[in-house]
Amino acid sequence: MSVCSGQPTPSCSQSLQTCMRFAITFFVSGLLLLSGCSQQDTAKTRQEAQRATEKIKQESKVAAVEIKKGAKEAAAQTKAAVQGVRDGLNTPDKPVNINSASKAELQTLPGVDEETANRIIAGRPYHTREELGAKGVVSPEEFNAIKSKILVK
Repeated sequence: MSVCSGQPTPSCSQSLQTCMRFAITFFVSGLLLLSGCSQQDTAKTRQEAQRATEKIKQESKVAAVEIKKGAKEAAAQTKAAVQGVRDGLNTPDKPVNINSASKAELQTLPGVDEETANRIIAGRPYHTREELGAKGVVSPEEFNAIKSKILVK
């Protein structure tokens, strides 16, 4: 089913209408076939077909209401999931512990390539983050770019 803004789309309504027509036609055809095998009065056959059609019509309306409820719930759940993704993307990155981070984690820092990550790992342990610059592991420019994104534990 296609959903747009929590409402069934025209293609959804057309599918429901097609399904209802098929069910009514199938049911009425079955009644006619059964009545043809018996010697039933045509007026009685017509009344039975009318009642059956009315019943199917009402059940189809109930089904359509349930489909609309489901579509609204699906739209609400989709909206919540999208907002969760946005929230996750907008959450600030946690600082990277330079004493325990893997090479790949260190490379997520701005300006830190594989070679720099290897130098950081080789210079461990660090007691303060400023030691990165003091030991000459990174340049002053590199340190300024990452100092707010690292920590030492």
